[in-house]
Amino acid sequence: MNILGLTAPISSNTAACIIRDGELVALVEEERFIGLKHAPKMVPKKSIHYCLSSAGITIDEVDYIAIGFDRPLKSSFKNLMQNIREANLSRLVRECGAYGEYFLSMQRQIDFLASLSSKGNIHKKLVYIDHHRSHAASAVRTPGYDDAVVITLDGVGEDNAGMIGYFEGNKIHKLRSIPINQSFGWLYGEVTALCGFKSHSHEGKTMGLAAFGKPDLALFDGIAELTDDGYRLVHGFADTLRRRFRTRSKDEEITEYHKNIAATVQFFLEEAVLRVAQSVSRQCKSRNLALAGGVALNCDMNYRLITSGCFDSIFVQPAANDAGTALGAALEVAAIKCKVTSNFKLSHAYYGPSYHNDEIEALLIESKIPYRKLSELREVAKLINDGKIVGWFTGRMEFGPRALGGRSILANPAIRGMNEKINLECKHRENWRPFAPSVLSEHCDEYFENYHFSPFMLMTFKVKDDKREMLQSAIHVDGTARVQEVTLEANPRYYELINEFYKLSGVAAVLDTSLNDREKPICLTPRDAIQTFYTTGLDVMVLEDFILEK
Repeated sequence: MNILGLTAPISSNTAACIIRDGELVALVEEERFIGLKHAPKMVPKKSIHYCLSSAGITIDEVDYIAIGFDRPLKSSFKNLMQNIREANLSRLVRECGAYGEYFLSMQRQIDFLASLSSKGNIHKKLVYIDHHRSHAASAVRTPGYDDAVVITLDGVGEDNAGMIGYFEGNKIHKLRSIPINQSFGWLYGEVTALCGFKSHSHEGKTMGLAAFGKPDLALFDGIAELTDDGYRLVHGFADTLRRRFRTRSKDEEITEYHKNIAATVQFFLEEAVLRVAQSVSRQCKSRNLALAGGVALNCDMNYRLITSGCFDSIFVQPAANDAGTALGAALEVAAIKCKVTSNFKLSHAYYGPSYHNDEIEALLIESKIPYRKLSELREVAKLINDGKIVGWFTGRMEFGPRALGGRSILANPAIRGMNEKINLECKHRENWRPFAPSVLSEHCDEYFENYHFSPFMLMTFKVKDDKREMLQSAIHVDGTARVQEVTLEANPRYYELINEFYKLSGVAAVLDTSLNDREKPICLTPRDAIQTFYTTGLDVMVLEDFILEK
C-alpha cells in the first residue's frame, strides 16, 4: 500500500513523503530543491518527483494521495464562519485572499499530479485530512506510543490555531480546538515582527533574543493573561501590540526594550502551554506528550514541559512545522483507509537524497577543484580539534529545520569565540545567535541537568557547571544548550566522527549548525555544498569520502 503525503499549497513550509505499508520511505522539503527558504505556498513538484523515484513507483502505483489540509471549499467556509463569529474583519479580508489563492494553487497541484499519470484517476485518490489532525498524527503516530496527550499549536489551520486531544486505541480523539483569536503562533509572530525579524520565519531569533531580556507580564496587560488552566488572548491583541510597541527597523540596534518584549512573550508561552498541558494530563491520565505545529519548534518551551513532572516522555518530530503535515496526513490515511498502524519508530530524520562517491568525484573533476580522498574519520576529527570549521556532507539529507549531522557545519565547541567566528564568517548573521552541540548518547546525562532523550535538537537543557568550558561555544547566554543526542544506530558515521573527536579532545560533542548561508535552505546537493564552501569562511568541506581544503 503506497501513500503519497503532501502539504497543501497554502502551507508555510511545503513538503512530500511516501509511506509504504506503514513504513516511511522518503520525506523531503521543497525548499531544498528550489533554494527558496520554506518554499511557502508552492506545489512541491520536485519533492513529489523525489519521493516517487525513491520508492521506485509512478503516481499510478500510489493508492492514496493524502493532503494535510481540508478541502478548499470546506476549509474556506469554516475559516469564513470563524472570523465572522470573532468579528475579526481585518483578518477576514486577509484570509479571504489566502483561501482564494488556495483554490487556485490546489488546482495547480492536482493538475501537476494528473500530468504524471497515464490513467487519469487522480481525483479518486485524493484524501483531505484536517490540518491540525495532520499535525497531531505526525507527532503521535511516530514515537511508538500506545497512548499520549497530543497538543498542536501554530499560526492558523483551517478555522483554528491548534488542537488538544489524546491518542488511544490507534485513534486521535479531539477534545477541543484552539480558535484563531487564541493563536500562539500569531502572538509569537507579531512579537517577532515587532523585534524587527520576519514573522513566520524568524521566530527562532525571538526565542534566542529572549535569553538576553527580562520578562514582565505587565507589558501584556490588556493583550494576554494567564488562567488556571491555560491563557486568554484579548480580542484584537495584534492591533493592541502594534499600537503599544514600536516596531524595530532592520538596521536599528536591538535594545533592552526589544529584548524584554521577546523575554515576555517567551515566558508567557512557556507558562501558558504548561498550564494547558497540566490540565489535559489530569483529564487524560497519560504520561506521554506529543507536540506538533510550528510552535513546537520552541526548544525552551519543550524543556519546560519535560521538566514539569507531568510527563515521563515528550516527542516532537523533526518537521513540527507545516512540512510535517505531509507525514501526518499520510499516516492518518494509513490508519483510517488501510486500517494499519505505522509500524516504524522515528529514530532518525535521514529520509532525503544521498549522493554516491562516483557522482561527487565526477563533479569535482568537472569543476577542476583540488581534492583528496579521506582515509579515515580521525583526519576530520583532528581538523575540528585543531580549530578548523568543517562542512560535513554525508548520507541521506535530514528533514526539518535542524541540521542533524547529514548536512552540517561542525567545529570545536571548547574553543572560545568559535561561535562568533562562525556567525560572522560562515553564517553571516547576528553575532548573538546560538549554536547547538551534537553529543554522544552515553555522555548526555553527565553533561546536562535533568536530561531527557533529545534526538532531534528540539529541547534545551542546562549545561552542568563542570562541562561549560568544554562546550562554551555551543552554549547560549543563559547557560543552556539545544541538544542533539547522537546514537550509533541512528547515524553510525556521525557517531564515529564525534567519538574520534572525543578521543583527541576529551569532549564528547561537536558544535553543529546547518550547512547553509544566511536565509538559504540547508544544502541539498554536492554542488550546493561546494558553492557554500567557496562563498563562506569554511576551512574544510567533507563530501562523503572526499576532502576539500582552502
